[in-house]
Amino acid sequence: MSSDMDDILQIFFQECDEQLQELEGGLSALSDGVSEHETVNAVFRAVHSIKGGAASFGLDNLVRFAHVFENALDGLRSERFAPTHDVVKIFLKAMDVLSDLVNEARGGAAVDPARVAESHAELADIGATGSQASTAPTAAGEDAIPADFSPVPMDFEPVPFDFDFGEEEEATPVASPLVVTFRPHDALYQRGDDARNILIGLADIAHACGGEIQTLCDRTTLPPLADLGVDTSYLSWRVVLPAEVAEESAQAVFDWVSDDCDFSIAREAPQVDPSMTDPSVADPSPEPDDARARPIEAPEAVSPVPAEDEHAAEPPRTTPIPAPLDLHAGAQSTTVRKPEQASIRVDLHRIDDLMDLVGELVIAQAAIESLSRRTDPAGQQELLQSIGSMQSLTRDIQDAVMAVRAQPVRAVFQRMQRVVREACSMTGKEIALTLEGEDTEVDRTLIEKLTDPLTHMLRNAVDHGIESTKARIAAGKPAEGRIVLSAEHRSGRILITIKDDGAGINRQRVFETAVKRGIVPADAALSDDEINNLIFMPGFSTASTVSDLSGRGVGMDVVRQAIQSLGGRITISSTPGRGTTFGFSLPLTLAILDGMLIAAGGSTMVIPIASVIETMIASRGDIYALPNGRNVISIRGDCMPLIPLATALKLPGAPSHNHPAAPPRDALDASVILVVENESGARAALIVDEIRDQTQVVIKSIESNYRQIFGVSAATILGDGSVSLILDVSALVASAIGQIDGKPSNIRAELAA
Repeated sequence: MSSDMDDILQIFFQECDEQLQELEGGLSALSDGVSEHETVNAVFRAVHSIKGGAASFGLDNLVRFAHVFENALDGLRSERFAPTHDVVKIFLKAMDVLSDLVNEARGGAAVDPARVAESHAELADIGATGSQASTAPTAAGEDAIPADFSPVPMDFEPVPFDFDFGEEEEATPVASPLVVTFRPHDALYQRGDDARNILIGLADIAHACGGEIQTLCDRTTLPPLADLGVDTSYLSWRVVLPAEVAEESAQAVFDWVSDDCDFSIAREAPQVDPSMTDPSVADPSPEPDDARARPIEAPEAVSPVPAEDEHAAEPPRTTPIPAPLDLHAGAQSTTVRKPEQASIRVDLHRIDDLMDLVGELVIAQAAIESLSRRTDPAGQQELLQSIGSMQSLTRDIQDAVMAVRAQPVRAVFQRMQRVVREACSMTGKEIALTLEGEDTEVDRTLIEKLTDPLTHMLRNAVDHGIESTKARIAAGKPAEGRIVLSAEHRSGRILITIKDDGAGINRQRVFETAVKRGIVPADAALSDDEINNLIFMPGFSTASTVSDLSGRGVGMDVVRQAIQSLGGRITISSTPGRGTTFGFSLPLTLAILDGMLIAAGGSTMVIPIASVIETMIASRGDIYALPNGRNVISIRGDCMPLIPLATALKLPGAPSHNHPAAPPRDALDASVILVVENESGARAALIVDEIRDQTQVVIKSIESNYRQIFGVSAATILGDGSVSLILDVSALVASAIGQIDGKPSNIRAELAA
């Protein structure tokens, strides 16, 4: 495949992601009982768009499955069956298979053919049931309508026209009807598409304008059944749409089939071909359409039959997918795809705003350049003002760029629906996931790193948080559990919460399990919050047996590490018998940081402002020495460890690391103190030489450019070109708490982290 085609293919996969999100949202609405006509249409259009695009690239496996999925949705659209709980459940399962087939076509893991065949058969059964329910008994001697025939949900009867021009002949219509004629090529049927979808699309745009379509089918070239070619196109159509329909709307219906269909769109007075008004020609009998539609799903399985046996060629509706149509095989399984290039879709007005700011930046640059040539005092004053304006403009451009990078969390949140469905299938529980705040925007890099933590948390909520159906009923709760996943902006950060209505955290069992696994001693006195945080300890698990979901002692500690690596914090709130709420507080971006410039040991460093609670000057009366030589400070009755920053980081001029004792209280008098807080709420007091400034810095990875350093999370380049370290407050606080606490230091440090 050429480079240009690969680029187009990547665009198709991006559109598939959007269509799958639309499909997820529509099916979720159907699951919640929202079955408006537009919701069903949106679901149908999503699958049809994926199928049409896949056919353009020869992704046969994807096309075949999407086709049978589309047929089943067509039955829902035409109201041959209702979106019951069982039906929507089958559709959700099919959506997961469709998503995996898209991923397979993209170069991902291959999909199990047995899983695809199972979903294929379920969808086929739905379509067959709907067709049989809507088919009236035929009279004796008439040909029975095949079980898999899906009647087109529109009127195919020819509509007579009145050509009687009488006294009011001069009264002409305000606008002429829109006439569409089309004839599919053989390739349209060979790729698994269906002319019915074109007719349905035209009917939809007519219905949107408050009108109906008039459809005539030309069957004059249709041969006898014995000579019928399974991959040959014989039929053509002429469709008259209301005058209110725009030509562009009709053109859009043919977007996916323009290369495989001859069509014309024109405004003219409806002209009825005498041959097409012949009842024998215009009769919308289903047999030819059905004879053409049957081979679409399995053309290789159809074999020639004698002309007198018109039904022998029809395969049973419930037959599994034949071997020649192995959905695991295909071009996409052997084709090497280019690595997917990351891209985002941005609202045009945001780009316009950014361009306006860039234009102002060019003007400001020219003004500064002109003023820099002046030596008079007035010119120097204007230069300083222009520099101030440039700084403000730079901040505006930064905000505009961040707005361009900002993406709603909807893409990640809707993926969690599948996580919960699969977890429910493994545990046998009935749980509904409710999404709130899906339009909350955060930096794209942050969105990409939220998937794994949210997956772990939701699987844990299903397995541990929500009780079994029997236990819920015994406790007087609804049989179906409920989990709410929400996002919102708060104080310049994003807050993501996962709330369930389960049994809550059994703190007694958590503590006993921690003691049994050697995580804490049996005589440890821990608060409720500290017991809650034990579930984030490595190796901790309350599961009695190992399953696909839990019991291996990994997962929750990975969540904590992932959130902390994003500069976030985790909070837990649990009420026994009523449920548990986990909260993630994260920065809006990982690229730029609001920081405070401080000096310690002769070095300039940056500490995140979000971690600084307050600043003060130390007083000797508030500092106390501990038996191990460490110092603590009392601030309004709360004691917290003192951290001499230069000593903790082993900076030049600080006491030797072989002598860990803290400096005497006299040396700490009148020192500058920064009260800092880590993600779990634990506090400590940093001793620094001075506070220099507040600024925004660009975050640069220090591990990828140098190596990991204790107490340092990243680095940045300051305005004077020097490199400054960004402090890791979590590591500093956890280390200090572990050093001053009389209880096991490693446990306290882990809990504080």
